[in-house]
Amino acid sequence: RALRSEEETMTEPRPLGTDPTAPQLPDAEEMRDALQSFEAGLAERTKVPPSKLSELMEWPEERLRSESKAVSRVLKRFAEAVVDSLESPQNSDRFLHELDLRSISRDHDWRAIFSKIRDQEAGYDGYKRAVLIKYLQYLSFRKRLIEYVAASRRGLEETEEYSDITLFALRLEAQMQDASPSRRRAADPNFARLPLGESVDLMVSRDEEVNIMLAAHVFRLAGTEPPALTDQHGVTYVLKEGRNLVGRHPEGDVVVDPNYTDVSRAHVIIEWCGPGLIRLIDFSSRGTYVHRDALKRPDGRKSQSRPGAL
Repeated sequence: RALRSEEETMTEPRPLGTDPTAPQLPDAEEMRDALQSFEAGLAERTKVPPSKLSELMEWPEERLRSESKAVSRVLKRFAEAVVDSLESPQNSDRFLHELDLRSISRDHDWRAIFSKIRDQEAGYDGYKRAVLIKYLQYLSFRKRLIEYVAASRRGLEETEEYSDITLFALRLEAQMQDASPSRRRAADPNFARLPLGESVDLMVSRDEEVNIMLAAHVFRLAGTEPPALTDQHGVTYVLKEGRNLVGRHPEGDVVVDPNYTDVSRAHVIIEWCGPGLIRLIDFSSRGTYVHRDALKRPDGRKSQSRPGAL
């Protein structure tokens, strides 16, 4: 009975329009006011539907491995597309028009959403970025569920706390909605995981340092001009003005120690927006974590993530 009540809390999302298979987009005059509502509707589609949870548990291990690899490939393509969209909205248009819709899940009418959004022309850049980012989050959620099922088959220790996939899915949902610390950081509730693909602003004064984590590795982000990022071994990377791609990719702006294998190749973008303002956008599979005090503005309010403000 307890498990049933938990599962019932994972309700299906509200439709984006009167016809859930053809989400309604606003006219140009309404776009600014409607973008926030549109993003909220997409946010409800970033979890795997409850009806699919028991289905995943029935999959053979070979299918789980195959699906995990397939989702990883698509996840990487979408992460690259979001990074490219930072440079030019035309990159989003090109990606959407070249996208094979058969590769998009039918869960939550995602395929219909992509079909609708890519037909829109000028003026819908924020909506297109929001769709890319929220589907990226859906893919990440799906991949982590598949990894959980595979790990539970092998009896790995990390699945013991959440012996039922429904409870594990609720835990993932809480992480996505509340930027809760992962189980890896459960002992330190002062760190919050950044929402995947969404920009988060940090107010960092010139004489201040903020601790951030790339996966399990602690870095110090100094608000000097220019800002600097220092790893746990004391290696310092000076950041350039504008966007800095941080990760293990050899062509990134900041290439971290290759021995940090749990750091993604394109892990996070750190953007220096001017004195005192640093913007972070996480694209990693293992997460970027920031001390909660750094997420608060001088007036005490928390910084806001902005999927459409890239």
